[in-house]
Amino acid sequence: MNIKKIALILSLTFIFSMLVGCGADEAEKIKNSLKIGIIAQLNTTPEQMDELMEVMGVDAETTYFDNFTSMQMALASKNIDEIQTYKSVAEYMTDQNTQFEVKNTVGLMDSFCCAMREEDNDLIFDFDSAINSMKADGTLDNLIKTYITDLQNEPPAVEIVKINNADTIKVGITGDLPPLDLVLANGTPAGFNTAVLSEISKRIKKNIELIQIDSAARAAALTSKQVDVVFWVVVPQDNKRPADMDKPAGVSVTTPYYQDDVVNVSLSGAFSGMGR
Repeated sequence: MNIKKIALILSLTFIFSMLVGCGADEAEKIKNSLKIGIIAQLNTTPEQMDELMEVMGVDAETTYFDNFTSMQMALASKNIDEIQTYKSVAEYMTDQNTQFEVKNTVGLMDSFCCAMREEDNDLIFDFDSAINSMKADGTLDNLIKTYITDLQNEPPAVEIVKINNADTIKVGITGDLPPLDLVLANGTPAGFNTAVLSEISKRIKKNIELIQIDSAARAAALTSKQVDVVFWVVVPQDNKRPADMDKPAGVSVTTPYYQDDVVNVSLSGAFSGMGR
């Protein structure tokens, strides 16, 4: 065999080994890619969310879910590695089930508010006035302490007082984000958001009728006038995300009544089988 043929064989062997090596590295990278579950935004496409995650420097494969329950089940069955949710929700998860643990904060904070149709100016004004007065007199701080900060086990059921001869406001609840938006196993509304609503009802002197809806149907239920109010989360202005990035057209939101950090939750080391 002449020298040229030997050189050619060696060259091809080197190229082949490089390609195989790159393929193995790429396969290993895919294998080790972190899979994170996130609730799908109602007015932001998965493609836009993926772009945002890239801008934020998140190196992970993202899976989007329509509700929190299905996302939690995917984590428990190890179809994903982590879920992204709020600190209060994560702490409730870990208190209720030792198979979960909080991994880390992601440097983001969202604001909780109520959403209404833009034309319902009087209702928006009433809710804003009630929320601001609850902040001023310490009522809101006490509700946060009772239903979030110092919560032990299940939050107590919330009584919404019936006001004779008063107008009724229909409020959509999902029960999908405990302990914030929660419906107990017996069908009784509970949790922080319902407690806030009960107090608002007293202050604006209007009855509240709670209507259970799917989380993904909140915007449609509001704009179709099935309900007058839904719970909403708005994105404050920060250096990573555009403000109000998921607020639908024709919808206004109240002043925020609560803010919470975004964190990641995974299976605990005892359940993950990875010693994490």
